[in-house]
Amino acid sequence: MALDAVSLPRERLLPLLESMLLMRRLEEAVCDIGAPEVVGTYHVYIGQEATGACVCSLLRPHDPIFSTHRNHGHMVARGLSPDEVLAELLVKATGASGGKGGTQHVMSKERRAVATSIVGGSTMLATGAALAAQVLGDDFIAVAFLGERSTNEGVVPEALNLAALWELPVLYVCENNNAVPYESQRYSTALEQITDLASAYRVTARAVDGTDPEAVYAVAEDLVARVRTDRKPAFLEARTPALPGRSHGEHPTLEHIGRTDLRLVWAVPGGDPLDAWHRADPVLRMAGVVLREEAATHEELLALDSDVQRRIAAAVSAARAAPFPASEDAFSHVLAEGNLWPR
Repeated sequence: MALDAVSLPRERLLPLLESMLLMRRLEEAVCDIGAPEVVGTYHVYIGQEATGACVCSLLRPHDPIFSTHRNHGHMVARGLSPDEVLAELLVKATGASGGKGGTQHVMSKERRAVATSIVGGSTMLATGAALAAQVLGDDFIAVAFLGERSTNEGVVPEALNLAALWELPVLYVCENNNAVPYESQRYSTALEQITDLASAYRVTARAVDGTDPEAVYAVAEDLVARVRTDRKPAFLEARTPALPGRSHGEHPTLEHIGRTDLRLVWAVPGGDPLDAWHRADPVLRMAGVVLREEAATHEELLALDSDVQRRIAAAVSAARAAPFPASEDAFSHVLAEGNLWPR
């Protein structure tokens, strides 16, 4: 498939923007709530929305996804409601995992969406799911989201090797959120580019500017189609800049990036101190595409955003009002057959 022949379908523009806005406003709410209400160390998806929205929009309902500790956006893109996600982050009984997984383990059996906090663990889970598709003769494909630093974990090249050897229908989506402009991660890897790792195992690999929704959609559409048709693995690296102000060990805040304002798409102030961030913001870029293609007016975009913010505010209120899990429900979300733990 020639990538220059692929464009973002007009009918996808507003649904993709809505999905990205839901992700963004949910994560802004998470930053507002903060610890200790959001239990445990949490990682937001701000700045990476184009990847999750585009990839998940191309999947079928029975295609499983396997996410990471940075999973909130993936779950929203996969179709979980903000109510389910926020309640889980506050470890409430109404959460997607019944309040037992928290921020790093938001899951949905119905949506075939699993998150794991084990670095690189999503790759082997997806590889196993793809093996199941092959053995059972099913037509689904599996998707693993992973971060760039997880490629140094032994499980990642092992998964790539097995997927290539056994020709498994799995797409690995590496979200490199410290890569604009792209620089070789010499302090942590000898690779010139992360895609070199996949290429070494003869896995089709592509890299894309993760801040550009149109580019992400085009490459993702090509790779999803290849995996689905050829029943062989592929690897996508989405490159985005590091979130301004983020540092290891600190909970993210909105101090360094401000709250998203769609009006910046058509009314950029002179001397904007956050100009570099705003130019790289995939949500603003997606809104710009919608306006350029005349899929909505300025007023309609603001109305959509207002509705999204209302939904997120309602979800926050509902999560705060929900009960914590009851002790008698401790084993209600165990999916494996049997129970090794004595009652």
